[in-house]
Amino acid sequence: MGHSISYYLNKSGMSAVVVDESSGSGQATKAAAGMLGVHTENHIPGKYHEFCLRSRDLYEELSKELFDLTAIDIGLSPFGMREVATDERHVDALKSKYAAFPHLDWMEGDQLRNEITCLSDQVLGALSMKRDGHVEPYKVCEAFKKAALCYGGSLVEYESVLGIEKVGDYFEIKLKHESIQVKRVVVASGAASGRWFTETGLTNPMVPTKGECFAIKPRKAFFKEALFFNNFYIVPKPDGRYIIGATSSPFNVSTDTTAGGISSLMNLAFHVVPDFKQASLENYWSGVRPGSADGVPIIGEHPDYSGLYFATGHYRNGILLAPSTGQMIKDLMTGQQVDKSIKDMLSPKRFEPKGGAIYEYSS
Repeated sequence: MGHSISYYLNKSGMSAVVVDESSGSGQATKAAAGMLGVHTENHIPGKYHEFCLRSRDLYEELSKELFDLTAIDIGLSPFGMREVATDERHVDALKSKYAAFPHLDWMEGDQLRNEITCLSDQVLGALSMKRDGHVEPYKVCEAFKKAALCYGGSLVEYESVLGIEKVGDYFEIKLKHESIQVKRVVVASGAASGRWFTETGLTNPMVPTKGECFAIKPRKAFFKEALFFNNFYIVPKPDGRYIIGATSSPFNVSTDTTAGGISSLMNLAFHVVPDFKQASLENYWSGVRPGSADGVPIIGEHPDYSGLYFATGHYRNGILLAPSTGQMIKDLMTGQQVDKSIKDMLSPKRFEPKGGAIYEYSS
């Protein structure tokens, strides 16, 4: 997320530096398949749906601009997504979603199986989301990083932030080997963002959530659309891989990939695509997603510390929302107009300790 924000800030003429404790993608990016699932993440229209939709639509132009600047193809898929039901309860839920989003297409099970012939008869129906595709997460991260540098941005890698202190009109960022003075700070450290809420007087809203995935490579391509099921997904990639994920374990920050986690995903996938049993196993991995206590990202300025911003809590939608998050932070910093209802919905202010509403995490 930090590289997207840096890209938009530097492109606007501001000078931004990213401090990264590594040199690559973050923990959430490692757990991602890169889905732009606007409608898998929203059940009804509303401001959050609008925010997701705007971000998805930014990718078409972004893919071209990032390639022109960096020669990195982020792998934007034109083949869309299907949200697939394998039980009647999910069928009913998808039909309700179809009523809320009539621009989507409903497909009966036999229609979907005729289109994707490898699917088993467990498939009962699906919603077709033709514009909700996917990208290659690590390439998006790398492209944003290099594009920000092209616009004059800076990068400090292999450094940890030890402290943030307000000194007059500046913030002093204390690193392991040096300190940096800046006028504004954006906390975009994913699942590790929690300490900066508590240290600045807010309630820690972060729900770090471990996710495990694996990739297979069949001898032939079975389908090109991403398939999203009730508790797992299958995302085809241009190189012939199919990424299958993801487990979900709240408040688990371990980095190992478990046999049980991968086994459960395999059973789910083989249930609907039996031919996958013959595919070669390419890789498996895990990462930690930055969930939030109320299930909504935290994007905006601290209610008490002018110049301190948060951009975290995106859970599994970090790739989807990277463009709109970067753009929103840029707009807030440069005094551009931001939709008040979206600003309030995402504001860190909702985590001021008031003894009022209690948020509960739900997977």
